[in-house]
Amino acid sequence: MTRGHRQIQLQVPVKTAWEAIVSPKRHRWYYRLTPEGEFVKGGKIRWMDGASRPAEESEVTEIEAPRKLVMRTRFLYAPAFAKQPQHILTWEVSRAAKGSRVRMSWDAPELVAGLFESEADNILQGLRLEHDPAAQAEIARLESIGPITVEDVTPERIGDYQQYFDHVAFRDYPGWQSCYCMETHRTQSDEEWAVRTAGDNRRDMTGFINDGKVTALLAYADGRPVGWCNYGETTRLNGVMHRFGLNAAEQQGVGSLACFVIAAPYRRHGVAGALLEAALERLRARGVKVAEAYPARSSDSAQVNYRGPLQMFLRAGFEPYRETERHLIVRKTL
Repeated sequence: MTRGHRQIQLQVPVKTAWEAIVSPKRHRWYYRLTPEGEFVKGGKIRWMDGASRPAEESEVTEIEAPRKLVMRTRFLYAPAFAKQPQHILTWEVSRAAKGSRVRMSWDAPELVAGLFESEADNILQGLRLEHDPAAQAEIARLESIGPITVEDVTPERIGDYQQYFDHVAFRDYPGWQSCYCMETHRTQSDEEWAVRTAGDNRRDMTGFINDGKVTALLAYADGRPVGWCNYGETTRLNGVMHRFGLNAAEQQGVGSLACFVIAAPYRRHGVAGALLEAALERLRARGVKVAEAYPARSSDSAQVNYRGPLQMFLRAGFEPYRETERHLIVRKTL
């Protein structure tokens, strides 16, 4: 078993931080899971995802409100984790000079401990963002921005790509911090994908960019990268092919707009539209005949629109092509 911990300071009272941890409502900051059960000693908690599937199960072994919560836990969302011995997760809340301090610690088997080493800071940042007004103010939408320029992501721009995904892209939803847009290019099975860490994705995506295996764009405004688009010939985007069950023979001559990530302060300023226009120009120049995109059929958050919002594609001349359970596949002839 391997031990580790992380901590963060919040400008909120101890009581507020504690109630966020034991709230019976959906924990947006904790992968949008909803705890079912009571936070009492001996209480059994089932953490349910948005499709009402159990992602985690816990037993409360110690609770001292509003200071300490200890749970014996097992992850269920991936077979590799479900096979692991239970781990101990401890939450401690204490007073700090400007509010409270939350400490998250674990005693876990190596595979689970590796996940916590990768994800714990993101979890705590998500907690701060959801409950600390100071954190929310840090990513407030700007009233105006400077001119937008769009550039291809080449090896010379790897530093900008890394800086953007290290610090900017998911500041409003740290739970996705580990992606680095590798989801678009993944070749692993679902089980193998589930155990990848942020470091794995950052390393491999950087390698793909260096090797010319990625066609992506960065949007710049005010002297910094503020938006990202991952696109390309559909048959080269393994993650898209896997996610939507696409047939390679039917995707010949088709290009995909796979992913848009716009920094929170720069949303609703035309950044995604500028990226879309540039991606379509580049697909057309490569001889791609049809552009395809995958907007969500319904949206309750900015994160749901990471494939790009439906209205943006409709304004750009895309038309409905096929429906899936959660997405509308739209196409445009180039």
